[in-house]
Amino acid sequence: MTANQPTGPQSGAPAEGPIRDQLRNLTRRQQRFERYLGRQMHVDPAGLAVMDRLVSAGSATPSELARELSTSTAAMTLVIDRLADGGHVSRQPHPSDRRKVLVTPAQQWEEAAFAHVEPLVAGIGEITESMTPEEQATVAAFLERAVAVYDRATKV
Repeated sequence: MTANQPTGPQSGAPAEGPIRDQLRNLTRRQQRFERYLGRQMHVDPAGLAVMDRLVSAGSATPSELARELSTSTAAMTLVIDRLADGGHVSRQPHPSDRRKVLVTPAQQWEEAAFAHVEPLVAGIGEITESMTPEEQATVAAFLERAVAVYDRATKV
């Protein structure tokens, strides 16, 4: 193989190597953790995505959630219905438009979810604290570029 030949099945595919292998491992662990969290919180993957959005960015209308999570409003209504039936969210009147409702996470949701997420937060914090500022800058730059690759791939 010459230096100009592609290294993967398609041109531009990443070469085999430790970074790609560790990214693959990290992705698998993240997926496993999301399944675990969903089981612990009694929420399906679509509901977990809604709850993540609500906790991280605040209450939203069903239409806003559907748009942000790239699904139909009908499908979002079903997800919200399941979440409401499980006591995970409530629907509140919109403060300025009486035709709309805001979906709000239940008060206990964030605390309960954080109990499961906290070991990850603490562990990543310990790793970060053990790194030099230069190492932190290198990792942050790599992750920023990786996020940009995902955004380009999904046209965000």
